[in-house]
Amino acid sequence: MLKNVKTASILVVLLHASLAVAQTKAAKPSAVGVCKMDMKQSKFGSQPPPKSGTLTILKDTRDAMAWRYEEVDATGKSSTLSWSGPLDGSMQDMKAADGQVPGKQSMKRDGDFMLRHVEVPNVGTFDSRVTTSADGNTFTDVVTAKTQDGKTATDTVVFQRVAGAKPDSK
Repeated sequence: MLKNVKTASILVVLLHASLAVAQTKAAKPSAVGVCKMDMKQSKFGSQPPPKSGTLTILKDTRDAMAWRYEEVDATGKSSTLSWSGPLDGSMQDMKAADGQVPGKQSMKRDGDFMLRHVEVPNVGTFDSRVTTSADGNTFTDVVTAKTQDGKTATDTVVFQRVAGAKPDSK
């Protein structure tokens, strides 16, 4: 059960991160780059906040997205998750650094928003809506989690773009 709770915690933050990705119209700049979680502006009502989170957006096109999320959780444990897929709402595997698949995610654009849905077996579901600031440097991800027993929680995670940082393909 503890493993599922930790997985859920990581995936909630991951969901926040990936949504911060690229929910912009074609006229707006690409979201490709590196973003750090803004711990002061983020609100984690459903779990202890992580110590840090870094979202690297590797690909942001009109039809596809790819990202990597690296986190140090509240206990000091590091983890990495990644996702790549079309922005058509179809479920695609999320992958841990060891290649395991802890869940599936879909993403799609809805006007100026990016909508995501995550399903994690034996944990629950997560629905997210990300907005981007006018300058493209701040992503705000509002995530509603629903556990298997029907409990819900909402978190707001804010990411700030790191000026000049270039994503590596690790």
